[in-house]
Amino acid sequence: NIFKGIPIDANGHYQGTLFTLLNPYGLAGGVLFVLAFLMHGALYLACKTEGALHDRAVRVSEKLWPALLLVAVLFLVFTAVATELFQNYVDNPLLFLIPLLPVGGLIMQRVYIGQRRLALAWTASAVTIAGVALFGVIGLYPALLPSSLNPAWSMTIANSSSSPLTLKIMLVVALTFVPIVILYQGWVYKTFSHKVTEKDVEYEEAY
Repeated sequence: NIFKGIPIDANGHYQGTLFTLLNPYGLAGGVLFVLAFLMHGALYLACKTEGALHDRAVRVSEKLWPALLLVAVLFLVFTAVATELFQNYVDNPLLFLIPLLPVGGLIMQRVYIGQRRLALAWTASAVTIAGVALFGVIGLYPALLPSSLNPAWSMTIANSSSSPLTLKIMLVVALTFVPIVILYQGWVYKTFSHKVTEKDVEYEEAY
């Protein structure tokens, strides 16, 4: 719905209802991201497990990929019809290199799954998800939340930013705490970096 634009008036107030958001394009985007994250989760599970659970996760990823490809193609066509996202790309053709990220990631997912190089398949899945988001952000620029009622009423980077003082304070906060979060996440990943074996699963079930 952000890609498409939502009914925001001149005062920044939402003028729709819940059902306004349940439009065909918004629902198509929901289906796309559900499938993308199902694939991402299945590949991660395949990387982190062994035995029967590993095999099941790989089979799920193989079955999900054609559905994800179909929905991604339909969503791309739908985007060209229902939104203005492609305008920035038309104005600057070099930007068309950006959609190659999700397209290439999607293709390489299947290639790596077939080769059973599952860590690379998971990485390609991450590139696909990040690429779709980046494609949308670049297409929306300079808007953050476009208004479907009047483009002039859109929330942009300029009219939605905090005061300079607030931005300075948040910069200091971010520079202080983001490294802490990264270190913590790295520690968590290292702690749980081992694979879950069938013996582990049997122990949990017995417990």
